[in-house]
Amino acid sequence: MNAISKITPARGSEERSVPREAVLTSATDPRGVITFAGTDFCNIAEYSADQLLNAPHKIVRHGDMPKGVFYLMWETLKAGKPICAYVKNRTANDNYYWVLAVVSLTENGYMSARIHPETEYFDLAKGLYEEMLVMEADRKSPEDSANWLLEQLQENGFSNIEAFSEVVLNAEFKNRNIVSPKNEAFFALMDEILGLATDMRQLAKNIETGFKRVRGEPVNLRILAGRLEGAGAALGTISQNYDAMAQEMYELLGRLYGDETGALADMDKAVSHGRTAQQFSQLLSEAFERENETQTGGGQLDLLVDHHARLESICQQRIREIALAGKSIPDICRSLRRRINGLDVVKLLCKVESGRMREVDSGLDGIIERLQAFHDDTDTSLAELSAKASQIQQKMSAF
Repeated sequence: MNAISKITPARGSEERSVPREAVLTSATDPRGVITFAGTDFCNIAEYSADQLLNAPHKIVRHGDMPKGVFYLMWETLKAGKPICAYVKNRTANDNYYWVLAVVSLTENGYMSARIHPETEYFDLAKGLYEEMLVMEADRKSPEDSANWLLEQLQENGFSNIEAFSEVVLNAEFKNRNIVSPKNEAFFALMDEILGLATDMRQLAKNIETGFKRVRGEPVNLRILAGRLEGAGAALGTISQNYDAMAQEMYELLGRLYGDETGALADMDKAVSHGRTAQQFSQLLSEAFERENETQTGGGQLDLLVDHHARLESICQQRIREIALAGKSIPDICRSLRRRINGLDVVKLLCKVESGRMREVDSGLDGIIERLQAFHDDTDTSLAELSAKASQIQQKMSAF
């Protein structure tokens, strides 16, 4: 062989980089058969549109992808939820490329948009995938490796695959730094709302922490009443009243701060779902414009248009849900404040008893001081919560 002869790289040895502005789009029927292949998809995958149409989408599946990832994707989609996942795909020439894929249901199958991946979540995913491949090579089922992946995501702070999907899409979307002018105000508003909601969760957590600190005070009152025998009968009654009213307050706090059904959780979900829908919508809009520029796609572009409209509708519904959650929070805060006022009356009775029994026992003073601190802190936190909820209502009304 001539020493200066050009050496041609082996087939399959090259990574194809997805341009930052590219949006690889495709649609499939319910069986996963491709019904639309966008220009960027064809270019990166090194197939013609004719080669991809009516082919199974797994034509681009790479052997380095764990089966558990696709198992998790299909299970999520069958449950009617969108999903995002980092995917390594194979090209027609046995090269490969990485994307972040966002996939959701359509009326007649599935729609997917894929973008260039670059954030730290991409590195996290690749590391987890390597371990999944080892598990699957050891004859672990796709379901087993999918469950392991979910456990690892939880250890990294993601409660479920839905939470991971929303975070990684938002991170990659922002890193891409391409936002249509009509969406700038929306995404800025969502960031503001999430910031306010984060502050509100901390305030609610402060109330919960304070509540847990004083939750044992009724027991302390009963113990004190027992030591005082007949002289402590009134304290026993006060303890029972405080305990009952405090339980009502704790249940109200759950309506505000519950993990799954609280108003703040509802707001978080609405913001995250709305933002995801709008980001996906923008990607499809970009893809539509690129197809128009190249005059490709033909009648199949209706698939992009229809799903774009569906995502816009979802986003509008989430905006209404944000406003509704914001409206409910001041109502809950007012109810909580009424309970605090009721507890103040019970605390006042404690003071009366403390004055009457000062010569008998001084243990009541410490209980009263702790209750007073809790009531003051809670009242302050409720006022701040109401103010931030009002800010959200104002911002949503002005949008």
